[in-house]
Amino acid sequence: METPASSVDIERTHSRLLNLGLLMNVLAPVVLIFVGVLLKAGGVNAGAVSDLGLFLWILIAVAFSEIPAIYIVKRSFLSGSRASQKNRGRSTTEQTLLQKGIIIFSLALAPTVYGLVYYLLGGTLERFVLFAAITLFCFVVFKPKQEEISSFVKRQTDTEENLREF
Repeated sequence: METPASSVDIERTHSRLLNLGLLMNVLAPVVLIFVGVLLKAGGVNAGAVSDLGLFLWILIAVAFSEIPAIYIVKRSFLSGSRASQKNRGRSTTEQTLLQKGIIIFSLALAPTVYGLVYYLLGGTLERFVLFAAITLFCFVVFKPKQEEISSFVKRQTDTEENLREF
């Protein structure tokens, strides 16, 4: 019995991935900024931290290193036929896309978490917002595109058909 060429609703999957990305990379940073401001206003502070300059630059370097990491992870996920062969039978293509989206969006959210740590240690709100802006930049650059999803689904379908023939 033949399966249809595209058993995945690409538009629905794209919408779900975009909504997930908006939740994780736009709403979550806003909530973290709000929580950070509330915590700092409530007296949670590291006290007299004399110099956070070096720590700030280290966190900024790590935050910017997330950008090529996200690129590499996204490319490996979208190109991988290895993952399709390993995961066949355990999850559907849509579930695989959503799982990979969670990983990519979590990597993009990491700079905001770094900013929260910096802010609670005594940093400024402006620099915390800079880290949140890096997260937003990562979302805008690496958000899922419908063409990428459709080519991934096509490769998955072709792989399934090839495996079924052997």
